[in-house]
Amino acid sequence: MKWLVTAFLATVFAVLSFNAFVSNDLSRGKSSNKLIAMLTDGYVWLVSVIGYTPAAVVFALCACAIVIAAITDRKHKPRVL
Repeated sequence: MKWLVTAFLATVFAVLSFNAFVSNDLSRGKSSNKLIAMLTDGYVWLVSVIGYTPAAVVFALCACAIVIAAITDRKHKPRVL
């Protein structure tokens, strides 16, 4: 389950990063999905504040950080002697 969520979120951030690199404006369409709408609003706000290329880098770093966090998340079980 953890890997499905990781793959979904990393893909969403990768698509947002690609859209920022190609200077795509996502504000024309509205989604009924609350998560997608929230990410779109964040995308539009971030692009308006710092620009397309820096926003693309931020989204790419978020996608990488999500994957790294999932890889390093280990449940430490105490060793029984």
